[in-house]
Amino acid sequence: MKASLAKRRLIRLATDVINKNAFRLLIAWVIILSLLYATLSILRHDHFQSGGFDLGLYDQAVWQYSRFLSPYNTIKERFILGDHLTLTLPLLAPLFWLWDNVKALLIFQAFWLSFSSLAIYKLCRIRRFSPLTSLNLSFIYGFFFGIQFAVFFEFHPVTIGVGLIAWLVYFLESQKKRLFLPTLILLLLTQENMGIALASLGLIYLFRKEYRQLALAFIIGGLGWSLLAAKIISIFSDVGFQYWPEISLNPLKIIVCFFNAPEKREIWLYSLSWFSFLPLLSPGAILAVLLDLSQYFVTGQEFTRMWTPFQHHRAILAPFLLLGALDALVFLKGKKVKPQAASIILVIIALGLQYLFHFPLNKLSKPIYWKSESWMNDNRALFKTIPQDASLATQQNLVPHLSHRQEIYLVWPRQHDFEPPPCGQKTCWWLDFSGQPEYLVVDLHPHQWVTQLLESNENFESAVRNMEKAGKIVLEREINSAKIYRINY
Repeated sequence: MKASLAKRRLIRLATDVINKNAFRLLIAWVIILSLLYATLSILRHDHFQSGGFDLGLYDQAVWQYSRFLSPYNTIKERFILGDHLTLTLPLLAPLFWLWDNVKALLIFQAFWLSFSSLAIYKLCRIRRFSPLTSLNLSFIYGFFFGIQFAVFFEFHPVTIGVGLIAWLVYFLESQKKRLFLPTLILLLLTQENMGIALASLGLIYLFRKEYRQLALAFIIGGLGWSLLAAKIISIFSDVGFQYWPEISLNPLKIIVCFFNAPEKREIWLYSLSWFSFLPLLSPGAILAVLLDLSQYFVTGQEFTRMWTPFQHHRAILAPFLLLGALDALVFLKGKKVKPQAASIILVIIALGLQYLFHFPLNKLSKPIYWKSESWMNDNRALFKTIPQDASLATQQNLVPHLSHRQEIYLVWPRQHDFEPPPCGQKTCWWLDFSGQPEYLVVDLHPHQWVTQLLESNENFESAVRNMEKAGKIVLEREINSAKIYRINY
């Protein structure tokens, strides 16, 4: 009896201490999470696992903005606004005035996403949750699986939108009108599908009477903006807007499309379980998630590469699901469930899922993730010898290490018919690229991934050898497997 009483007093004391220091603990968490995310992202990049899509192309664009140059993207061969309407990218240009390195983007992304946890905390406090509950929910939001994969994948403007949504909701509910409107404008300018994200928010707030009119404006205005943004993009692109959807008019087929692939079912599992399935009690949150996923899941085979839970696309679900969890906790409070105790259970379950599914932050605990190999140092040494103003063609995983220049082109291994054939047979492997770059930069160390070379090691090396035999490229410098060739025209 005495032991039980002492235990309850100890729990009460610990709860009181955390409630009194919750905001300080939150600040510490934001700093720690920023460092973890930055480390996760930078290590992946330093070990040549990042690529031209998306880090290289956005890095070149921001670098061009920082130099007041026209942002024509040579990786995708189009004006950057002809791919996505990323009108907030120029705001990141000052990062390269401070540090002229692609890692500045990765560090910014890590901090911005972590910093949005502060908005979530403030939002929870406005909704009259205790400091401890607010801290726990901010903690769960901050390392949501989709945010982890967005950071691990590379840099993408969608992550700017994730943070803006968190702050937009806080400014809305705190009635900070002077900050709400600029944040809303920045959100819509971040990417064309942020209008869909705004409409998703509208679906959540549609179930709250005091925000119903504004929610309808979010839905109509958001969807309208996304359509207008797609039209603007087509003006800047020679191929028009390349992400137009193909949607079936069969309602049953549309429903099936949300679950008819393993990747889709994984997304539902990871997303809902992260918040202990509480968002299922919030109709608005489920509608918001359905609307966001619909732009990928029900729009045709062209979008299959966006079904994966392992890139940046799922990060945007974090604020929607968090709002759903808040609604659910309010509902359960009426059923005599204590939000503070429930939030502790949510944290325990989220940590368990982190361990079970081995989400990206777990990689920092693996020695192999920190290991640097000799071929990486060879590449870095070779890069130092390349003139800053030289135009280059290079492979996928070298692009973001060399993209601070006006002309950098991605090489595509392809098979071509030649006469006479340089490979002893009619069809030979070759490296295709656009423009007229001065140099070809390649890394030919063995056992590279297909995502790094866009082809097998054998076929990629065969392409380089064939181009050498044909006199198309001439070796200028090499450091073991890292090589730079002058290109002959």
